[in-house]
Amino acid sequence: MPTSCNLELLWEPTDYIGNNSPNGCPTSSAGKVISSITIFQNGIDSLDKIFGANDNLLFATPIEFRRVNSIPEPSFTLGILALGVWGTSKTISSKHKQKLILK
Repeated sequence: MPTSCNLELLWEPTDYIGNNSPNGCPTSSAGKVISSITIFQNGIDSLDKIFGANDNLLFATPIEFRRVNSIPEPSFTLGILALGVWGTSKTISSKHKQKLILK
């Protein structure tokens, strides 16, 4: 089987699964990177295994992506309220400083 940096995704009963084993993608140091990926409804699992020229596993980098519940954007009203509180505190702070200077 030839070396390949491409992953072909195949549909399994509930997931897409792909890898480029056993030959993987060649590295500049005569080693190879074998990658695998599983894509499922709520996430993605990915694993890259880096092998040296002598086929010894040097390290592996697993990555997991998980779907999170969306974080609601602050409302326009909340933004105006925060701006008003900030402006009021700046005004009070400024007036307090002026009173301290006058004393």
